[in-house]
Amino acid sequence: MAEVDGGRWYAVIDGAQDPRLMALVQSCAQHDCLISGKLDPALAPALPWIAVLDPAEQLTQVWRDHGQGRHWGITLQSAMDLLHVKLQLKKFLNARLPDGRLVLFRFYDPRVLRTYLTAATPPERDPWFGGITRYSVEAAEPGVYHDFTVQHGQLLDRGQPVNGLAA
Repeated sequence: MAEVDGGRWYAVIDGAQDPRLMALVQSCAQHDCLISGKLDPALAPALPWIAVLDPAEQLTQVWRDHGQGRHWGITLQSAMDLLHVKLQLKKFLNARLPDGRLVLFRFYDPRVLRTYLTAATPPERDPWFGGITRYSVEAAEPGVYHDFTVQHGQLLDRGQPVNGLAA
């Protein structure tokens, strides 16, 4: 995925989905874990990772050829650098449940993000587009992707308005 007007493309990888993903992410020239601090080597492969998508790198090729329908993660486009995209996304890693418990919000699972974005109110959704131009997320149908953007306060999927929950 080449850099275009909206910036470069990033992959947010759910390492827990496939044990091969950690090595693919680490082979990318620009990558980082969304969880900061010293990582337990035993847990690191299951954590969420972010990488710049470069068409020449193995991650991009393997994801394109073998990742469809496997919920490996999401892609997004931003003009920000890797550090700033990471900082933007880290804001969304935690969610508070109705009983007050704080839990990990696995937004990098495409099933979760597509449901969240289509159900969220504009005030809930708008922070997700702070510095991020678009999210490309697997649909429930194999080989189909949602392309979420916001224009004039309206959530669009492939340029069409999204009204209500659409998984």
